[in-house]
Amino acid sequence: MKIIFTILAVLTGILVALAAYLFTATPRSFSPSLPASSGTQTRFTQPFTLVNHNGDTVTEQTYLGKPTLWFFGFTHCPDVCPTTLGALTGWLNQLGDDAQKFNVVFVSVDPERDTPASLKDYIAMFHPQVTAATGTEEQLQGMTKQFMVYYAKVPVKEGQNPADYLVSHSSGILMADATGTFKGMLDAHDPDAEALEKLRSLIK
Repeated sequence: MKIIFTILAVLTGILVALAAYLFTATPRSFSPSLPASSGTQTRFTQPFTLVNHNGDTVTEQTYLGKPTLWFFGFTHCPDVCPTTLGALTGWLNQLGDDAQKFNVVFVSVDPERDTPASLKDYIAMFHPQVTAATGTEEQLQGMTKQFMVYYAKVPVKEGQNPADYLVSHSSGILMADATGTFKGMLDAHDPDAEALEKLRSLIK
């Protein structure tokens, strides 16, 4: 009996160690820690400057006047980004002409690799309403702090090409109305009916 308990204790220790390793070693996506409702509204209207996929300068003023859908990621993202932009493309297709009532912005948090040209090629795979932008590391840090979005470069493992790094980042789509006021979030796994209801509420 003592031997059995010893074996179980060893196995438990191995499983705990393995879980800890996977948690720290695997790049993860995070949702922004947006503030709970406290009588004040979160607005994404503090000044920022980026460059869009056409090489043009854009600011916070560029995206006012229409509801805006914000998603932060990077073009080398193996899963979350194409999945999320694919889901968003499906919803925009279902909206038909109403899709044109939105600004849809993919913000790259990987300025080291994502140039305006590469962003333009990347978004061509998705709905025509999807635009893209990026900036310097300093510009992105200021903007993502305002939007309460997390991102961090994940170091490559020993022996890997340094250029093959990943970026952990928030995975939700942030929704803002025409005044830049935060109105909620979308997730790639939201049921179509639920996502479309949220989107249509922004253009009523």
